[in-house]
Amino acid sequence: MLPAVEVRVAVVACLAVTLMLTPLTAIAQDTARPAPEPSDQKPVKRPPPPLFPRHSRGVYRNAQGIETIDATPQSPPLETDDPGVPGEGEYEINFTTRLDYSRVARHLDVMLVDANYGVQPAIAGHKLPTQLKIECPLSAAAQMREPFHFGVGTSAVGAKFNFYNNDRRGVSLSVYPQLEFGAPTHGADEGLSDHGQTIVLPLLLLHEFHEFTFVFNGALEKPIHDPARQLASEVGVAFGRALTRKVAAMVELRAEASVDFRRDRLVFVNAGLIHGVRHVIIYANLGHSVFADDRLAHFYAGGGTKFLIGRQ
Repeated sequence: MLPAVEVRVAVVACLAVTLMLTPLTAIAQDTARPAPEPSDQKPVKRPPPPLFPRHSRGVYRNAQGIETIDATPQSPPLETDDPGVPGEGEYEINFTTRLDYSRVARHLDVMLVDANYGVQPAIAGHKLPTQLKIECPLSAAAQMREPFHFGVGTSAVGAKFNFYNNDRRGVSLSVYPQLEFGAPTHGADEGLSDHGQTIVLPLLLLHEFHEFTFVFNGALEKPIHDPARQLASEVGVAFGRALTRKVAAMVELRAEASVDFRRDRLVFVNAGLIHGVRHVIIYANLGHSVFADDRLAHFYAGGGTKFLIGRQ
């Protein structure tokens, strides 16, 4: 057996050799590893949030999770409509009562049912937000000092295609072709609707600003099966703004005339209020003519309820 002193010397010598070889081994291993290739990929920058994010119609939750009313000018309560459509699988149903009154004639939609359904068909690989519409009123009409005639008024079917949305600029565009027609009875003779049918081709534009929302409508109306009526045009501008989280106000200026601006001219202003509680919206409007070819002052009033069904 070796003396204890020699054993200790041997152990110390082994430790010293190990400590000296360890850095060399690590350096050799690092040298043997392939150097990482430089990456040409730049760090991905997240785009800033949109200035005007799209939101649901009626009452919706904003970015802070607070329930807020949609202050976009829309129909109803206005005649001017916005480009927005219900979400896929959602229903928007309006029950409206409205009056057009003058010294000579009165027209009342006792109950106008306006049912809309949201779909998103895929076109060229892109989903197109679309609204399918059917509208049917129970109406009453009368000349002054004559009894009212009741019946089905001017009904309509159509589809709104929301083909452009820019959340950065707050711009949205839709086309809204519709077919209007009266009941196959004597409704036209009694003043409840027009003779024949009418093809309506509107373009709807929305531009959101920080202080208000602006909507523009331009439309052509082509009568068919009625030689007494000519091609007509409609132009409308509207502004909307939220007064509180649940109340919004909106106003419109609208003009109707033949395309040569010589017949059937009517210019009127209309103001509306909307109050929302979850999925139920209550609205009302008051309006008055500014100019009319019949030289009569027309008074407009209405109100109703909007139901939003199917929203998650």
